[in-house]
Amino acid sequence: MKYLPYLFLTIILFSACSIKPSTQLQSISYGSYNKVSFAQLPAWENQDFENSLELFKKTCAKLTGQKLFEIVCRNALESKNAHMFFEDNFTPFKALAKTSLATGYYEPSLKGSLVQSTMYPYPVYGVPSQMLRIKLLKNYEINKPLRGRLYENKVIPFYSRKEINAGALKEPPLCYVNNKIDLFFLHVQGSGIVELDEGGFIYLGYADQNGHPYFSIGKEMITKGYLIKEEVSLQSIKSYLQQHPDIRDEILNTNPSYIFFEKRTQPATGSLGLVLEAGFSVAVDRKNIPLGLPLYIKTKEPLQNQDIQKIVFAHDTGGAIKGESRIDIFFGSSAKAKEQAGQMKAHLVLWILIPNDYLNKSK
Repeated sequence: MKYLPYLFLTIILFSACSIKPSTQLQSISYGSYNKVSFAQLPAWENQDFENSLELFKKTCAKLTGQKLFEIVCRNALESKNAHMFFEDNFTPFKALAKTSLATGYYEPSLKGSLVQSTMYPYPVYGVPSQMLRIKLLKNYEINKPLRGRLYENKVIPFYSRKEINAGALKEPPLCYVNNKIDLFFLHVQGSGIVELDEGGFIYLGYADQNGHPYFSIGKEMITKGYLIKEEVSLQSIKSYLQQHPDIRDEILNTNPSYIFFEKRTQPATGSLGLVLEAGFSVAVDRKNIPLGLPLYIKTKEPLQNQDIQKIVFAHDTGGAIKGESRIDIFFGSSAKAKEQAGQMKAHLVLWILIPNDYLNKSK
């Protein structure tokens, strides 16, 4: 689960010469899209449709009861032709956002222990029992999670990263790890594996967040002149902080957002509850793109600068992933995946594939 999530507004569709309001995608997205044909999708005919159909069937298993997918998921189970399944059951809509971006994430692996020691001093916390999850009436809906705590009979914001790192939480952690920088990036990625000193592993997944907004420490390091924009990546940030421990905490605490985890029985799992598929699962802004929806993307792989033109699936969400043309690609858990995720920052062209039965109902 990547780092995380949040106005139902009517989507606007663009025609060739003007913007026209449309109710076709109302309640799905507040973004701007243009209806196109599959023939307009680059390299569409070169897709591995059999694999994509199997991934969609797995996705459907987590979409039970959702009307948007009810008919199309039934059709998927009955389909004999994977290629025609997508063309017969979906219509592509191209995202028209001025800013389009694809980044990447991976499943990190950390060294840890169930017991705190000088070797493993840094706690990994579950959801604190004292943290309040605040829900407002729909008239007061806001675009971020509200979390708080009671103080002198008042509800105040929950502890920030700086306060938690200073020891504000008194609850027992899930485990302890040996590297504070790696722990920070575990928060950014939203899931990971801890290899225990006692033997065995713990799979960790996103459980909740402290309600504070996400802030990029890379942006802060550029502002302070520690890094230049062109060289910012997971790898360059980690390397700089390791070489300059005197500013490590100051930089990490620039991001007040803090992630709480839960133990899982399986590897990296997205917001939809599925084990993430490397190269095919992406994190999205669920206010624009419903979880489970197939997408078609065109972007660039960072290591060899090769085109990525493929069907992917909205399996996850992320706090830094906002907008109708913004995704985070899950690359896996290997060393290569870490390199890809750390360097992935490329222009994106995105199409959402909308079930035809939904479009027919909205006419």
